[in-house]
Amino acid sequence: MANHRQIGFTDLLDHAFVGLAEGSALQDHIEGQAARIGRRLNFRLRVRSFEGVCRLAAQDVGVGIVPQTAARRGRRMAAIAELNLTDKWATRRLSICLQSEEDLSPLARDLVEHLGNFRQD
Repeated sequence: MANHRQIGFTDLLDHAFVGLAEGSALQDHIEGQAARIGRRLNFRLRVRSFEGVCRLAAQDVGVGIVPQTAARRGRRMAAIAELNLTDKWATRRLSICLQSEEDLSPLARDLVEHLGNFRQD
């Protein structure tokens, strides 16, 4: 796998996984995608952090799925290969929910403005 730049989710399903602890939104999302196609992930270990997933993947404990930014940080501390998932569902869209931008503190308003600069649509 390490010789590739991208891979499909179904191509990973026969491998052992290092996953996040149960209840993690990302882990629930990934497991839901496996269930949608009638499969289950084979977990070797579950940990509480993206860093832990990356470190265990570097030790060949299993395959881990983490956000791209976490994988890039993980590459700096451990010898891991970073592959992009080709599945459409793997690109997550996150939203900021708030009652009224006018009621935000100046600091919070700056944060919302900064995050809004990352829009991709």
